[in-house]
Order: sequence, then structure tokens, then C-alpha cells
Amino acid sequence: MLFGKALTILSTLKGAAAATVVAAAALGTGVAATNEDVHNVVNTALETVTGKASSQPAVVAARNDADKKLRDAFQDDHQKLVKMHSTHVDSTDRAKLDDTINTADAALRTRLTQALNDVAALTLGRNGLESPKPTGSPDIKIPFTADKQSKVDDIVKIAIADMDKLVTDAEAAVAALPAFAPGKPDDAGKPDDAGKPADAGKPATVPTPPAHPTP
Repeated sequence: MLFGKALTILSTLKGAAAATVVAAAALGTGVAATNEDVHNVVNTALETVTGKASSQPAVVAARNDADKKLRDAFQDDHQKLVKMHSTHVDSTDRAKLDDTINTADAALRTRLTQALNDVAALTLGRNGLESPKPTGSPDIKIPFTADKQSKVDDIVKIAIADMDKLVTDAEAAVAALPAFAPGKPDDAGKPDDAGKPADAGKPATVPTPPAHPTP
């Protein structure tokens, strides 16, 4: 009955014919199937039809999460460096400004790549890393444990801190450059009165007013 319901569900999906064949073949081996067998077959068939796993392995989730955090942090820091190009400096310091920013950006990309590689080394595959084994022996998967998750978290945390520091150091170096503030002197456009007496422009003597006639 459970198998019949499973096939009914599969029949409503795209590509259900293929999934039904897979399920029927798996159960038609002459061995009595348990409910758990049916459940596993149906899940496998559904994954085949939809192209999606019913649950994401921990190692894959850890890798994707670390990748996103690292790339988001990189983008934030990269944008800060891009904005620094608009800093107003004297023309003689423009080359030094650009070199400081470009050097920091290159170091930022290198640090991101290193962190992504370190994460990948701990999260290979979908079911864990393969343990060392003699030639011809079966594969043995090392499960992705909480200890490995902790190591991945540390890689991400340290890398983000390093990238932030690269930008902070670049900001400090740019801030130390002489700033160029275009403008005009306070006395621009005014006559040059330097060296003139305070009463310059006034008559040397004031004429005496005429006397009023005596009545």
C-alpha cells in the first residue's frame, strides 16, 4: 500500500515514468521489501526526478556557508578600496595613492583565494574526505564532524579579520597623504593694501569751515 501511494505521488511529477521504473526495479528483486526500503527507493526516485537531494549533506552546507561569508566580506572590503580612488590628493601624490590601493586589492584577492582553498581542503566531496587506504581497498569516508566544522569556522573568521586589516591599513596610508582641498585665498580679489597707512585715501587736511557773519 505504501509503495502504491509512492508511485501515485511520482506519477504526478515530470519524468515520473522513469522514476516509477527505478522504484519498481529496486523492489522487484524477489526480496521482500520493508517499509524503510520503500522509503529509500522513493526518496532516490524523487531526487532523480527533481534533481534535488531531500537533505543537504553537512559537509556541503558547511562549504557553501563558508564560501558565501568569505565572498561577501571580500566584496565589502573591495568596495571600500574602490571608493578610496576618489580621495582628493595633490597631483604629485596621485600615483602613490593608486599604488597603495592596488597593492591592498591584490593582497585582498590573494587572502580570499587562500581561505577558499583552505575551506575546500576540509570539505571535499559530499560525504566526507577519503581516508588514506592501500591500493585496491574500498573507499572509506571520514565523516564531517563538529571538529572539522570548528576548523572551517576558524578559517573564515581569521580570513575575514585579515582582509579587514588590509583595508584598514590602506585607509591609514591614504589618510597620511597630504590632502588637496581646491579653493581660493581669503584675500583673493581684494586690493593689496599692505604697507599703506590706516588713513590712506583720505585728504591730508580738512578745510576750515567759513565763519558765520555777526548779526
